[in-house]
Amino acid sequence: MGKHIDPVCGKKMNVNKAHIVIDYQGEEYYLCCPLCQREFEQNPQKYIHRNNKK
Repeated sequence: MGKHIDPVCGKKMNVNKAHIVIDYQGEEYYLCCPLCQREFEQNPQKYIHRNNKK
């Protein structure tokens, strides 16, 4: 288990502390809260270019 970065807000977190993990186009994105989840789901293309792993 490693640390990941929420692509919406940039928060670093352990994978077991993520609010939700979304699989999008074969990549897993770790999101810290419902707000970030909603933002990502509304416009994933805006966020997928951000580095997810730290």
